Amino acid sequence: MSARPTQLSPLVRTLRHVIFGASLSVGSLSMVQAAEVAPKVYHIAPSELEAALNQFGRESGVLISYGSQMTSGLKSRGLEGQYTPEQGLNALLEGTGLQAMADGNNGFTLQSANTAGAPIELGVSTVVGDWLGAAQQTNVFEHPGARDVIRREEFERVGATSAREVLNRIPGVNAPDNNGTGSHDMALNFGIRGLNPRLAS
Repeated sequence: MSARPTQLSPLVRTLRHVIFGASLSVGSLSMVQAAEVAPKVYHIAPSELEAALNQFGRESGVLISYGSQMTSGLKSRGLEGQYTPEQGLNALLEGTGLQAMADGNNGFTLQSANTAGAPIELGVSTVVGDWLGAAQQTNVFEHPGARDVIRREEFERVGATSAREVLNRIPGVNAPDNNGTGSHDMALNFGIRGLNPRLAS
C-alpha cells in the first residue's frame, strides 16, 4: 500500500502563509530600523547655526524643531565625519549652549542646555488692588456692583448688638435667627434676594 501525501486543510495553509509573512515583515522592519540609526558621513562647513541645522536635517532625514530666536547669532563649528543622527546633532550644537532632546518620532527639539531639567524660577509678582475700593459712601454709586456701607455710627444709632440685626436692616437681605435644626447654625445664616443663601462666620 503506497502512502498518500497528506493534504493540508485550508486553515493550515492560511496559517503557514501568515507565519511566513510575519517573519518576513519582522526581518524587514529590523533592517529599516538599523538603517535609520546607521551612521552617515557628513560634510557641513562651519556656518550660522540655523544654516548648519537645516543642512543636517536634510541630509540625516530627521526633523529638528526650534524657534529662530533660539539660534539667532549662534555659529556652528560644522560637522565632518561619520555620525548617527543624535551624535551628529550633538556635535553641531557643541559650544552653542543648546542641546537636542529626542521626541521619539525621528525628531529632536532644541532647548537651552542651562535650563534643561532645572526648575523654572518665576520673578516676584506684586498684586495691588482692592475689589471694593475705599468704603466711602460717595464711591458706592461708582462701584460696578451692589454694596452697602454700614459704619459704626449706624450700629450705635439703631442700637444694634449683632451683625444679624444690621443685615436685617439692609433692603433685600434676610438674616433669620438660627432655629437649631441645621448644621449651619454655628454660623450666621443670611440670604440675599436673587442669590442662593450664603453662610458667613
